[in-house]
Amino acid sequence: MSFESFTLLLLSAGLLVGGCAALVYLALAMEGGPPARLFQTYAARLDRHSSFLLIPYSGDLLARAQVLVCVALLAMLAVTRSPAFALLGLLAACAPPFLLWKRHSARVAKLERQLDTWLLMLANALKASPSVGEAIASTVALVPKPFSEEIDLLVKEVRLGAPLDRAIASLAHRINSTLISGALVTIVVARQTGGDLPRTLERTSAALREAARLEGVLRTKTAEGRGQVLVLAAMPFVLCVIIAWLDRSWFDPMLHHQIGKAILVACGVVWAFATMWAHHIAKADL
Repeated sequence: MSFESFTLLLLSAGLLVGGCAALVYLALAMEGGPPARLFQTYAARLDRHSSFLLIPYSGDLLARAQVLVCVALLAMLAVTRSPAFALLGLLAACAPPFLLWKRHSARVAKLERQLDTWLLMLANALKASPSVGEAIASTVALVPKPFSEEIDLLVKEVRLGAPLDRAIASLAHRINSTLISGALVTIVVARQTGGDLPRTLERTSAALREAARLEGVLRTKTAEGRGQVLVLAAMPFVLCVIIAWLDRSWFDPMLHHQIGKAILVACGVVWAFATMWAHHIAKADL
């Protein structure tokens, strides 16, 4: 490729990327339009993940950067016709929300594992201080991350003037976990009704530890069943590969005739149904 052709290609790609970016910007800038509403909904979803994960970038900024990268990759795909840009565009469109969702789920799971420890610390702190707010604040330096980060946000919200009950409800809404929300509701109800909160928290912590132990036992007992499901699901493909390697003409009637193709489709449907059913049976929940 000559230098003039390469320069012309770069200029065309730059103009195409700039034009597509300008069109996307104008479409998103139109208030009330369908593209703007979809973008705002998507940005709000990313913002929930980023704020929960304490990422220093807003969801709107992440969504705009993602749109610009996708537009640039699609423009390069139109210029070069290279499938690599299509793959990169698909990756840029799907990877950020998936990674944020995975990190969000992992953080919630870690918070749930640390809940019983924090409840026991809070119960011990309440024996020394009758104030629930002061007891919660004293556990920030004791409980490990990420639970300490969430409790620190709650304490800061209380220090800014928010009522303790509202700050606890905000924490439950922020984490959005049934287990943690139930424990926080227990604190609020016991505080309002004047019950023996330290003893209640100790019992709740013991119940959570027992539930975690039973869940671990259940997961161990069902691991063998899940492994058998995977082996049985992969066995037809292994047999097909071995048969095709021994005799390449063995599957010709199934691949080149209408009846054989119908049988192949029926086998695929039955295999998928049996695999999902077996996975559902092996997926026991506590």
